[in-house]
Parts: sequence; C-alpha cells; structure tokens
Amino acid sequence: MNAKDSPAISGDVAEQAMHWQLELQEQDVSEATLAAWMNWRQTHPVHERAWQRAEAFAQRMSDIRSSGQRPLAHATLRPTLSRRTALKQLSVLLAAGAATWSLKDTAFVQDWSADYHSRIGEQRRFTLADNTQVLLNTDSAINVVFERETRRIKLLRGEMLITRDNLADGRLLSVDTAEGRLEAALARFSVRQRAGFTQVSVYQGTLVINPSLQPRQPIALQAGEHVSFNHQGVIARQAVARTPPAWSQGMLVAQGQRLADFLDDLSRYRRGHLGCDPTLADVRVSGTFPLASSEKIIFAVADTLQLDVQQFTRYWVTLKPRMT
Repeated sequence: MNAKDSPAISGDVAEQAMHWQLELQEQDVSEATLAAWMNWRQTHPVHERAWQRAEAFAQRMSDIRSSGQRPLAHATLRPTLSRRTALKQLSVLLAAGAATWSLKDTAFVQDWSADYHSRIGEQRRFTLADNTQVLLNTDSAINVVFERETRRIKLLRGEMLITRDNLADGRLLSVDTAEGRLEAALARFSVRQRAGFTQVSVYQGTLVINPSLQPRQPIALQAGEHVSFNHQGVIARQAVARTPPAWSQGMLVAQGQRLADFLDDLSRYRRGHLGCDPTLADVRVSGTFPLASSEKIIFAVADTLQLDVQQFTRYWVTLKPRMT
C-alpha cells in the first residue's frame, strides 16, 4: 500500500502524535514513558505514519529561518510554552498533510507575534498608554494600536477584562474581534472570542457593538448585560452580575454545568486534552474551584461525582465511570 492509498490520519491520532512530541521534550524522560511511546507507535501503522509526519513537521518548524518565525517554531513545540489552541491547530496541519502547511504558517506567525499574549494557565495584567487596564485570561493574545487618533485593541484569541476609568484624552477605545467592533468611553467589560461569535459582559459603564455585516445598526449595552453576537448581530442577550468575572479572581465557578462543558472550560487552563466519556457529558457539576491547580480540580470533581481519572499521559486525561 503506497502513501496515497494509506488510511487518512484522524484528528485524534494527529493530536496524540503532537502530545508525544511534547512528552519527549521534557527533561529526564522516564523509561516507562519511552516504552509507552514505542507501544503507541507500534499499535497501528497509522500511529507510526502520524509520528513520522509529526517529526517532519517539527523539523520544518525548526528550520524556519526568519527572525520573527524562529521563536514561533521553538515555542510551538516546547511543553512550557505550548497552548491548547496551537496544539489543536498543529494537529489539524499534521492530519491534513504538507500540502496545506504553507497556507497556514502565516496564521501561526500572526498569532505568536502578538503584542501581548498569555500562556495556558497564565493571566497577564498591564496598563496601556492611556491608562486603560487590561487583564488577559489564559491562552489569549491581542494587538494594540495606540496612535494620535487611534485607540484600538484587536483580540486575536482568548479573553480579556478591560477597565477604562480615565478619559484624559477624550477618545473612545475600540476593540476589534472576528465578528465586529466594540466602542467604549468609560467602562469595565470582558470580551471573549469564541468559534464564530463573540461574548461581551459589561460590569460598569456602557459600550456599543457594531457587528461587521451590520455596521450601521449599532447595539448599545448597559452595565449588567451579557451579549453574544456574530457578524449579523446579537444571538443571545441576558443579565449578568456587575461584579468582575470569576476567572479574574482566580476562580472557576460552575452552577449545574454539564460536565463536558465544565471540562472544556477547565481545559483552557492546562496543556493537553481533557475530556470525559460520552455517557458522562450531561452529568451536572456545581462548585467554586481555585484555578491555581487544574489537577486538584480534576480529582476533586472526580471524587465528588464518583468517577475514575484515566491518564494516558500527563497531557491526555479522561474522566470515566468508576468501575465497581
């Protein structure tokens, strides 16, 4: 069977191959890890093909010559700097094959060359030139353009909390997302970029949303409102507490949340895959959890719900029904 006739590499297998890339870059890799890696490679021919492609991709990233891209290649494959979103994208590239790499490399460069970014599990706080305060949540990236007539932030990925309580220069602040633009004078609000839509919560002041396909139909938001919008306009609107979001206080809060959704939220704060058996997806989770240790949260939830924690590697964790 030639390469053309070989079974396609699935997204799951591609992601596993990238996880092994991370594992083997750790210092003092144990004999048990090496044995598990070899066992995975030998389990199925597709695994071995995925590993070979992962090796080729890693080499390709290492060989990038431009000064702006070399840190990208290095950081993308280092466990300490790996980000869940980047890993997902890398696994998509690996599964798709070399033909698509040149089309996607530019996106990686744009992502990693952001003015400000946070790693997985990290939150970064900084003050811009006009005293606007920005708190980046985990795995987030922004670009900032502050010129004589422009005060603009572009949210490339993730989530941020903005506090603007000083209007010394009298100019509005614009925040661009994939779906449109927000404009605010004095306000405190959070913005999260989701897949295909943007979420905004206003805690103080007011702001205006301008969906990209409806720029002449602005939407005004008041303190205590939460909105999800896409290119066309608002898709959901509800009340929200006027207190800062839990994540800005280092907490993760669940109130009767589906386990699958809870784990998806938690996975933003840790490297690797975190999921549950499909039969557990709708089990409800409630509680307030400190984000300082995702491992403690996983085991606390598993203990409360009487579940088993299955660890394929430190980067691949699944909650399963407890064996009796």
